[in-house]
Amino acid sequence: MNLVLLLLLGAMWGSSYMFIKVTVADVPPFTLVAGRLLMAAVILWGILLARRQPVARSRSAWAAFAVMGLLNGAVPYVLITWGEQTISSGLAALLQATMPIFTVIMAHFITEDEHIRPRRIVGIVAGFAGVLVLMLPDLRQGLRENIMGQMAIVVSSVSYAGATIFAKRVLRGHAPLMATTGQITTGALFTLPLSLVFERPFGLSPSPEALGSWLGLVLIGTVVAYVIYYGLLARTSATYTSTVTYIIPVNGLILGALVLGEPLTIVILASAVLILAGVLLVSK
Repeated sequence: MNLVLLLLLGAMWGSSYMFIKVTVADVPPFTLVAGRLLMAAVILWGILLARRQPVARSRSAWAAFAVMGLLNGAVPYVLITWGEQTISSGLAALLQATMPIFTVIMAHFITEDEHIRPRRIVGIVAGFAGVLVLMLPDLRQGLRENIMGQMAIVVSSVSYAGATIFAKRVLRGHAPLMATTGQITTGALFTLPLSLVFERPFGLSPSPEALGSWLGLVLIGTVVAYVIYYGLLARTSATYTSTVTYIIPVNGLILGALVLGEPLTIVILASAVLILAGVLLVSK
């Protein structure tokens, strides 16, 4: 049962990149992210209150949720969505897989008990080599927009890495559902004003496909995925659950190819091997 849940979680988070790619064709980034987070927050608050779980009220708790709302919500979600305007959903999923590599690098300099061992150095080199292999064709052709889109996804991975380290040090003691609800809520509060000021979304007329993808992103890629994630954490261990990192990019690439008709080139496959090998080495 745990393996089924793990595979399902990987499929759900992997599908997020496909949903974003379809939706962002009609809905600009700030509005897409604000709508995603706002709707997810409403649903999560409903679940939290229905379960009668205690609501955090201290300023320190909400300050921590706000930092997570930025690093683990608003910033990476906007960067990924913006990046997918110019690159494929499969490439975005693959580049996102570099997050554990950045986590190891940052933890080495920030924490006292996490150090880069020789095996991890090899993993870091392999991971960055994979990113370079992926970007080289666009660099040679001078495709600036594609490079900027890819860099946005890489920076989002750095943001997620920072959130991971912050969460380990600050969010201990907070109930997982409350922490997720607080993070999603503050992320919505950060992005909603940006949507209203810069994109003025009230005149948008998204297609049925875009609306359906947005709902899939909210329900499947955000709410249900997080419920399964925390259920897995409760049933198994953090190490077991973290192996979803290997499943997400594979699902993202497959869904992008099968559903959206995105190409799976030799360059992409070679990059995938290098990046996933790097993640495996740094995770050991």
